[in-house]
Amino acid sequence: MRYLFCLAALTGWLCVSGPAAAWDGFDADSADLVSVTPDRVPVKGETVDMHNYDKDTNETCLVEAVTRNSRTIELVVRAASGTQHTLVMEGR
Repeated sequence: MRYLFCLAALTGWLCVSGPAAAWDGFDADSADLVSVTPDRVPVKGETVDMHNYDKDTNETCLVEAVTRNSRTIELVVRAASGTQHTLVMEGR
């Protein structure tokens, strides 16, 4: 019985170990907090998933430009709906 409990606890811990890593920043137009997945600097033409924490929405976006600054990285992305966002992300 004790082994069954340990196995169940281990399985639960592995399943709830946390969400995939995301890259945090904000939308420069609306000041909403956002995260981008995957957790790396994308290149122009790549797609990323953007999660808006303030609106609790997810969008898949096409990266149109990447600009590296001294402490931040700006991503210009276009959503499938056609809206363009400038995302200011943590520097890498």
